[in-house]
Parts: sequence; C-alpha cells; structure tokens
Amino acid sequence: MKVVTPYLIRVYHIPSTSTIIKQFSQQLERCLYQRYMAPLSYLNIYRIRKELNLVRSIRYRLKKEKYILRVTDKSGIFHIGHVTDYVKKAEAHQQKTGAYIELATNPLWAVYDKVVHLRNDLRSKNRIRAWQLNKMMPKREKVQLAYLYFVPKPHKVLKFISLSIFESSLFD
Repeated sequence: MKVVTPYLIRVYHIPSTSTIIKQFSQQLERCLYQRYMAPLSYLNIYRIRKELNLVRSIRYRLKKEKYILRVTDKSGIFHIGHVTDYVKKAEAHQQKTGAYIELATNPLWAVYDKVVHLRNDLRSKNRIRAWQLNKMMPKREKVQLAYLYFVPKPHKVLKFISLSIFESSLFD
C-alpha cells in the first residue's frame, strides 16, 4: 500500500483521506492474504511434495547421465538429448556453414571496457547528458556476451548451433 496509495493520489488525484482508498487497501490486503498466506490443504501439501521429489529426481538423472532437457520452440513440448549429440551436431553445422567459430578466450571484459570508454567519450564531447551517462552504465555483475544455443523443433529436421559467438573481428 506504500506504493499503491501515492500512485492513486498522484495519478488519479484521489485525496489521501478518502474512504475509497481505505476500502481498496483493505480489499487488496484480504485478497493477497487469501492468495498467498492461506494455509494449504493436506492434499495439496502431499501433491506439492510428490511433484517436488519428481522434479528433483529428473534433475538428478539428467545431470548424472549428461542429458539436456529443453522446451521446443512452438509446440512447448520437451526434448531430451545427450550432450555429446549436441556437441557433434553443433560441430557439423559449424563446419558445413562456416558461419561461426568458437573463441578460445572470453572477450567480455575487453568489450565492457570499450563500451565504458565510448560512453565516456560521448560525455566528454557533450553528446549525452550526465543522467544519460549514468543510465547507460552497464552493471558489471549482470553483463554477459550473447550466445547461440539450440532449441529443438519437433516438426523439423534437427539442426544444432553450439555455444559460440561470432568472430572476434566484430569486437574490434
């Protein structure tokens, strides 16, 4: 309500002492409590525990046998494939097309430094304002390189793309 009430006041110009805000806050609290805080029935608890154990078992077996579980593109069904199959088909696709190469080193921090340097150059030349400079600053803990991966399509012949990125010349 600390977020909703000021929003109602600011956007819809409802007075803060209005009874409609009090009624709304009471109804919202009641709905949230019923949805998220109400105790579960024993049947639901049993079902949840059973499903949790099933998920843990599937994860363990996939990890143990080195399988990959993915959701397909359009149909939403699951596809299970062995890691070596993914690697072989990815290498075959790379050799066939010649479109991708796998980099030996990770150029992430070089790219990050270039972005920060170019951002600072824009600010020093007064092309952007200080607040824009701050908004454009990438977060070091969240930054990652884009990568390509395989998402199977059950209605088509399988094609694989490995976890690789385009040639390093793109980063120069």
